[in-house]
Amino acid sequence: MAIDVDFSLALNERTGKLFLGKDIISSLGSRVGSVRYGRFTGFPRNDLMRRVVGRLTHKETLGRVYRPRLTSLLPVIQSPRTTLHLDPLSVVRHRLKATDIVLCHDVGPITHPQYFAPFVGDLYTLAYNQIRRTKPHMVFVSNTSQREFHALYGKDFPSSDVIYIPTRLGVKEGQARPVDGLSQPFLVTVGSVGDRKNQARCIEAFAMSELANEGWKYVIVGGPEPGADTAVQLAGQTRGVVMPGYMTDDELRWLYRNASGFVLMSLLEGFGMPVIEAIEHDLPCLVSGSSILTEVGGEAMLGADPLDPESIASGMRSLAEMPDDERIRRIAQARAHLLNFAREPILARWRALVERIA
Repeated sequence: MAIDVDFSLALNERTGKLFLGKDIISSLGSRVGSVRYGRFTGFPRNDLMRRVVGRLTHKETLGRVYRPRLTSLLPVIQSPRTTLHLDPLSVVRHRLKATDIVLCHDVGPITHPQYFAPFVGDLYTLAYNQIRRTKPHMVFVSNTSQREFHALYGKDFPSSDVIYIPTRLGVKEGQARPVDGLSQPFLVTVGSVGDRKNQARCIEAFAMSELANEGWKYVIVGGPEPGADTAVQLAGQTRGVVMPGYMTDDELRWLYRNASGFVLMSLLEGFGMPVIEAIEHDLPCLVSGSSILTEVGGEAMLGADPLDPESIASGMRSLAEMPDDERIRRIAQARAHLLNFAREPILARWRALVERIA
């Protein structure tokens, strides 16, 4: 039997969730009966329509939280087939069934609502309460996310699987374009800028490390999230910190190829794909200790306390001063761990999961 897929997140999402969804749908092939984008079963033909459909989908989702009487006039989506939800949020627009499959990246909007826009926690609360009542099949992108979900919502689900996010094709391949005005040596952080990603403490730590006195720079790449203003203001006051905003793939390749180390002191992650990309480019990594990032990166990761600028500063110095033999050893160790995210075995697990459930 074929399944339906709700891929509404593709209307607005441009992060790793988008690439994962495309990989899953492509891998399932003829097992996919239809792919839904909001209330439509075809992706909008142009960018304007994409934005319109995305806006309407977002308004419906908000309405089901804040104006349930009004949205009750709009029937929920019903399908006799198993539906794969590539984000928990889409369940609020459906009549969720116990035979459905829900992919969960993390429960951050529930456990740490302060890192998200004010309404996000309410949206995911409705979605997860619906999931708790119906108890569909659950899939998680990490053991950490699975553990945190079941601590909140219990373990009495028909199945619960961890399937990692596979490495992306073509991340290393392609042209590299130098970033204007940037020269080596430098450390790099890639990810949305804000309180959740903790760049303000990292900037403070870079200043404490005094690496700028030795010609080092600290490059922070990414668009804004809640709390970005603080990091941007602090970056403007700190010597050696560069914040170029969004980067093209060509510019990102140049950064990864020319950086001396990667830093991600996030306070909350669903998975941490930038760590995988840094490992693919043979960069030693400094990550938040005892977090999902250590699960993703493995034992080769340097760890620091993300709440302690002194600990982060010490880690940055360790990256900058790492002896060649240690660098070679950590890179080899990290690349061996990267086999856990090989594409074909992971996508084969998705195919087997759908065969078993549908």
